[in-house]
Amino acid sequence: MSYVKLMIYYSLVLIRLLCCNTIIRLFLKRPKYIKKYKISICGIFKNEALFLKEWIEYHEMIGVEHFYLYNNNSEDNYQEVLLPYINRGLVTLIDWPYNQAQIKAYQNFYETYRHETQWVSFLDIDEFFCPRYEKTLTDWLLKNDKYPVLVLYWRMFGTSGKLYHDKEKLVIDQYTVSWDHLYHCGKCLINTDYDISVFDTSTHHLTRVKYPLWGNVLKLTVLPANQFGWFVMDPFHFSKLYCEEKYTIQINHYWSKAWKIYEGKRMMTDVYFKENPKINMSYFYEHEHENRTVDYTIYRFLMQLKLKMGLFKEEENG
Repeated sequence: MSYVKLMIYYSLVLIRLLCCNTIIRLFLKRPKYIKKYKISICGIFKNEALFLKEWIEYHEMIGVEHFYLYNNNSEDNYQEVLLPYINRGLVTLIDWPYNQAQIKAYQNFYETYRHETQWVSFLDIDEFFCPRYEKTLTDWLLKNDKYPVLVLYWRMFGTSGKLYHDKEKLVIDQYTVSWDHLYHCGKCLINTDYDISVFDTSTHHLTRVKYPLWGNVLKLTVLPANQFGWFVMDPFHFSKLYCEEKYTIQINHYWSKAWKIYEGKRMMTDVYFKENPKINMSYFYEHEHENRTVDYTIYRFLMQLKLKMGLFKEEENG
């Protein structure tokens, strides 16, 4: 890119950021919360039956009221796992047998179900919302819900040196070794009152919406805001502007889990990538070598989750 083109690009970036951070602030308003659900998750999965129960139970515990789950050609016992939640009305299951159609699944959700929920996040099964101080995601959101879209950053977790996943233990219990900083990438919480401006690769991590001004006379494309109120142009902007201690929420991304789990995913087709990047071992080590610390933040919810899932068993006498 030539110097002139580069200057034009960054000038447009600056103008866009200034528009969001000045003009839009004058029109920000909280949602009315008149929809069926306050917070929902839309996710697409493939052969994740082993992890679905914990993921649903955990997020229900911290305030998620409904799950819209798109099955992408799973061959495991996902139906058996999900049936109790479907019967409870907690899960809506959609069959989605299309290759590399993750973004189209999100678009289908937005066209079909957005009227049911005030907020939605396009979250994967290996991602867990983790408020650092509030007891629920709902409580955290109420302090930040005037923004149309909020971006929350990943805390990346690796294998914790495990070759094999212990099926008797929870994911959040056995993977604690993490990166020593928040990743520049994450996921969004989207207020469904607003139209998503475009469904493309940006929708997965940095959703943009159309914000009406002056009674729909003008619709401005609005960028996601981080928790400090800064609208961000791309994942690299502002993710490290503040000290780690000032962030009040993170998304625990259990990216690989044990080696055996990761190796299985290397052999699978991917719901997003046509060519699975996990095939390349350097891709694995690029992530694994960043694990230099431990993070127990989510342990504040661990006992509550174990009891909720009925994992405590009374010892039999004699």
